[in-house]
Amino acid sequence: MTTLIVLLLFVAGTAWVLYKCVHEFLTALRSVFFGERAEGRCVRSYGTQGSDGFTHMHYVYGFTTADGCAVEFEEPTMVMREGKKVTVRYRAKDPERTATVMGLRTLSPLLGGLFGILVTSSFFLVSLVVLWLYVSEVWLKR
Repeated sequence: MTTLIVLLLFVAGTAWVLYKCVHEFLTALRSVFFGERAEGRCVRSYGTQGSDGFTHMHYVYGFTTADGCAVEFEEPTMVMREGKKVTVRYRAKDPERTATVMGLRTLSPLLGGLFGILVTSSFFLVSLVVLWLYVSEVWLKR
């Protein structure tokens, strides 16, 4: 019974992470295809020391919405220098949460989202198969 609970928790956990990855990816896609367009800049970049000993770079972008609001947001992109012009796409209803950087050098947020979906869906499918094998094995023994 404990094994079944652990397997169910693992399936539920991977399903939740998969849902969040898909939701973030679809939000970015909606911004790209249906959002407003603005010219932005890389405002600043900074590094933080991770527990793995590596420096993780963060990039902050700024732009002005069509109604004149200044917005800054952080997005994981490939190497970007401060002051570099970028194209920003955002949804007018919530620019702070839906803004994304688009361009040839800034496809990494979308590619990273696809990679996250791929990895998470693989774990989800494996956990479903293991759960199915466990349940079928237990029920066949009865």
